[in-house]
Amino acid sequence: MCAFGQNRSRFLAEYLATKGFETDYDGVNNENREDVQRKIDWADIVISVSPDVHEQTMSFNISGKRIFVLDVDDRPSCVLPQGKPLDGDDWVNFQKKYVYPKLIEQVNKALKIA
Repeated sequence: MCAFGQNRSRFLAEYLATKGFETDYDGVNNENREDVQRKIDWADIVISVSPDVHEQTMSFNISGKRIFVLDVDDRPSCVLPQGKPLDGDDWVNFQKKYVYPKLIEQVNKALKIA
């Protein structure tokens, strides 16, 4: 789970699929809450990419699920020292250089993936 189901959770789902997991992804801000709940119901494990997302994930029924909370922000304005927003190729490069490696590191540790 991420905020909108377009970046971090999608990346994690694709990454975990390469490790043999059956995956899906979504965002806590998806207006179709029934669709989000359906995906949660299907899952054995729910991974929130940040504490803020986890807090919003708690508004869904996640009882009986294994829950992992990562701490990866994907907003350049919050992560980069200069605090400036990025767009286009700069944003994509930021994700590839800073965000995705942190997601991989943290999910590997959480799920004990070698």
